[in-house]
Amino acid sequence: AISELIPLFEESSGIKVHVEYANNPILKKQVESGAEFDVVIIEPEMLTELSKARLVTADSVVALATIGMALVSRAGAPVVDIGSVESFKKVLLAADSIAYTADGHSGTVFLRTLEKIGLSDALKPKLVPVVGRPATLTVAEGGAQYTAVPLGSAVQGVQIAGQFPEELQTYIGISAAASSRAAAPTQAAAFLEYLQSASAKTLFRSKGFRPSPRAVGPLQRW
Repeated sequence: AISELIPLFEESSGIKVHVEYANNPILKKQVESGAEFDVVIIEPEMLTELSKARLVTADSVVALATIGMALVSRAGAPVVDIGSVESFKKVLLAADSIAYTADGHSGTVFLRTLEKIGLSDALKPKLVPVVGRPATLTVAEGGAQYTAVPLGSAVQGVQIAGQFPEELQTYIGISAAASSRAAAPTQAAAFLEYLQSASAKTLFRSKGFRPSPRAVGPLQRW
């Protein structure tokens, strides 16, 4: 969703945005190591830590949305049914391999889901831990049949096989804030404001995002 919002923001504001993507833990380490940035978009818990370390300005923190987990397959793969817990388990057990983000929150969520449905031991030989890059790339390159990631994490070469059954769903939050050392604080504030705009909320909603329970003000009225 962010990759689609940025050109819309650039067109409406005349401000050019340079973007770098990374898994949340890597992104947090980059910020803690002194990386230069104006705005960071990251999981709420990590943003709280960055705020406590005064690496972002506390009064700029914005709770944007939450997104559920989905099973992702390579583009063109046969359609599967994971609408129920039983069908979800059946697809996982039939899989040749399943990649997961070993250094990110989504990977932890997936492993906990396997524990919840009693498949941790059965699927252990099929799991492909991915570190330092999106697990979706592993699927796109043919390194695994499936991966489990937040719904908005799809990349070229993969397709959404389906969202986790609601009984097993976990919603992962995303928040944003300005750097306490922002080189362009005015532009950063403008971008953060845009992320809370009606057009941004419409796009978030179209991609399967939900309002964040931490959101305040208008964002709660999606």
